[in-house]
Amino acid sequence: MTQFVVGDRVQKVKGYRWPGVVVSVFKTLSGARRVVVECTVEEVAGALHIYNEDQLELEVRE
Repeated sequence: MTQFVVGDRVQKVKGYRWPGVVVSVFKTLSGARRVVVECTVEEVAGALHIYNEDQLELEVRE
């Protein structure tokens, strides 16, 4: 499984599409990793969603 880092460009690939940039990675109280993605689609740019890493696919790592 990919471990995402802040700045990675990603796409949510399960269910609806959500392209964006990772703005935070953290662990829940139970120790599960979560990824916060800021959307880059113009109509909703700036909106944030929290995902499990297995819901995301890496687009480009700079």
